[in-house]
Amino acid sequence: MSRERECLQIAARQGGVIRRTQALDAGLTAKMIQSRLSSGRWTVAARGVYRLLDARDFRELLHGAVATLPNATVSHHSAARLHGIDTVPRAPATVMVHSSTTHRFVSVVVRRCFDLAPHHVEEIDGLPVTTLPRTVVDLAAHVSCGHLGRIVDELVVGSRMSIETLAELVDEVARRGKPGSASLREVLTERTDPSWATATELERRGLAMLSDHGLPAPLTQFPVPWTSGERFDAAYPERRVAIEWDSRRWHTRVADFEHDRRRDRLAAVHGWTVLRVTWLDLERRRPQVASEIDSVLTAASRVGVGR
Repeated sequence: MSRERECLQIAARQGGVIRRTQALDAGLTAKMIQSRLSSGRWTVAARGVYRLLDARDFRELLHGAVATLPNATVSHHSAARLHGIDTVPRAPATVMVHSSTTHRFVSVVVRRCFDLAPHHVEEIDGLPVTTLPRTVVDLAAHVSCGHLGRIVDELVVGSRMSIETLAELVDEVARRGKPGSASLREVLTERTDPSWATATELERRGLAMLSDHGLPAPLTQFPVPWTSGERFDAAYPERRVAIEWDSRRWHTRVADFEHDRRRDRLAAVHGWTVLRVTWLDLERRRPQVASEIDSVLTAASRVGVGR
């Protein structure tokens, strides 16, 4: 086999790239490598790493980065994609390395990490990938707290991860000042804190929030127009907007997850928007929640809902 062909085969297995040491081991000299770089046949992908094949595929890029960067592990949005977490948006191919130095790889985001332990990594399709709990921890610094909560709920409802497992990992790695730690703590608090308000207390706080922020008073215990025997906690029927004060403990909400989604979809079919507000929303996010409700009511008024 020719030296050139051997290098190409190595590169093909590694997402289109080859390390300098591998090229030398295949029989190329430093002068021959430089000649290929000068002619443009090879390009520099990273320090001591050359691209021989044009690898634009997501997985090929990851294979190339993992094959050439020291102890690289697929992480963040890329790990979420390989795990099949559909609620995480697509992003550039991303890997994480154990290092205090900077590494680069063309078309791949390389993040540094000092706390990735062996039990935080598993294999997917021949690639080392952060586990689901570790992926959630890493994503916490790159998504909103609300989005993070939805990701956690999706994984728990699908029996792919437990709150207890995530909490253990957070206790292990979420140090003070680590990006995303505050969001992780908040998401876990909402799902483990036993001090939930009663339904009556939550409704009282919710109505007070609306009043305090100058929002119109809703009708309470409003009958659901299309389902006999069911009621919305609060409603603005002229705008087809309903509010549900969710006083259930988180584990109960998880058990009722599918029922709630079906009810919300049915409301949407009839042109209604259902806003769900939790105890933690009223304890920690009152201005934000009030602003969101106001925005929904304003938008409904603009499009002439109910007229």
